[in-house]
Amino acid sequence: MSEPQHAAPGQRFDSYAEFYQKSTYADFPQEHRSNGSFGLTMVEVQQEAFDFIDPPLPEIVFVHVPKLRGRAFTDFGDGVKAVENPQPNMLQVTPPWTESHCGVDQPHQIMAAALPLATVDHLLGGYGLGENVFSKFYAPGTSAAHATALVGAMWRYSTIPGGAANLYLDGLTMQFLALTADSAGISPIGPGRPEDVRITRVIDYIEAHYGEPLAVAELAAVAAMSPSHFSKCFKATTGEPVWVYVQRRRCERARDKLATTHEAIAQIAYACGFANQGHLTSVFKKTFGVTPGQVRRV
Repeated sequence: MSEPQHAAPGQRFDSYAEFYQKSTYADFPQEHRSNGSFGLTMVEVQQEAFDFIDPPLPEIVFVHVPKLRGRAFTDFGDGVKAVENPQPNMLQVTPPWTESHCGVDQPHQIMAAALPLATVDHLLGGYGLGENVFSKFYAPGTSAAHATALVGAMWRYSTIPGGAANLYLDGLTMQFLALTADSAGISPIGPGRPEDVRITRVIDYIEAHYGEPLAVAELAAVAAMSPSHFSKCFKATTGEPVWVYVQRRRCERARDKLATTHEAIAQIAYACGFANQGHLTSVFKKTFGVTPGQVRRV
């Protein structure tokens, strides 16, 4: 890459969305969305290689990079942090009111979620995020699968009309903030313990096979652990027993399908790994407090 250039020399912006629409980044194909009660704005961008210096912005921005080849770096005034050939599902946290220097030497896609600093401080009052939020690429060998899955769900719900969809979006946003605010201690994001890499592998496996029959012994084999040790490590890492996690993710996938497709509820139940429609209804109501039929009628 050549010498860095200022993405918007001398300009000030009121939001990340405005910055992307009125700076050098405006040349990249992009789609913008916003909804919910928290001032959430999102953008999906197909970017070419770049080496830009970005101005300070008044929001905390979470940038999901699904896949990236080659080299990338960020510098938020605390030194250059570089990574080569990273694992999929990187998640970068960009602090507010901070000039940043970022570069990537290959074309890539990002999906960013931006929230006003005041909103984050309110939702996570006393939780230690605020203006001291750090920025990093997550360590090679780990994955932000859980957090970035939430980003994808936030993106989908950001354009669905209706009060229920807005409530779901707000809930997803709060869950995402709670997870990322404690990233040093919760796998699959953050350095964590040696077991976390194996738990991350299981989470990725669940995401790929949620519609198929799954057993704790099968998931333990993916993690290369005994079933009992795996169950303890999974709960310590994610905060949930493994089967509660699996059923929750199946319900979340079913909820997405209910909101975005016209598939029959029974068909959605089978596709998401439930024995039948009644099984889905029982677990879904326990998880969300409403039935699949109630969601479909919204």
